[in-house]
Amino acid sequence: MTQKDSQTKNIGAYKFEVFKLPPFDAQDVLIDIGHILAPALGKAATAIGSMSVESALDMDVDDPRISTGIAALMQGVTKEKMRELINTMAKVTHCNGQPLVRTMEEVFRGDLPLMYQWLWFAMECNFRNFTDWLGSAITGVTGLVKAAQSRSTSKNTGP
Repeated sequence: MTQKDSQTKNIGAYKFEVFKLPPFDAQDVLIDIGHILAPALGKAATAIGSMSVESALDMDVDDPRISTGIAALMQGVTKEKMRELINTMAKVTHCNGQPLVRTMEEVFRGDLPLMYQWLWFAMECNFRNFTDWLGSAITGVTGLVKAAQSRSTSKNTGP
């Protein structure tokens, strides 16, 4: 792995350097994430389409349509898959110049928020281009859902 294949970020007292996953490992992670996210994204797209909001950030998380999507997301996350994801991403991360797999216990003990901040960064480093593409696709699908609902609820003004 070369420096050009990595991104660095200081989080708390630590400097994390994240390298790209090998292609098949990246594909496996995406498939796992897809299995987790697909049901939640389907519910979220339906919910967003049925709400009058401009942005997903404007949604009310207390709305049952949104909480159902969040519940679907959490049901897809298992301890085993989360541990596998963390271990996979740790294999392509250095922390303060050392392979993270050797120092994880020390670095993250008693600091789960640090672990999740690093994990998010590691996922962004490896999948930002994919998530940008996915975000565009979701926006497009949401627009199609809203357009379809608008057509089906409009009154027939024909002769």
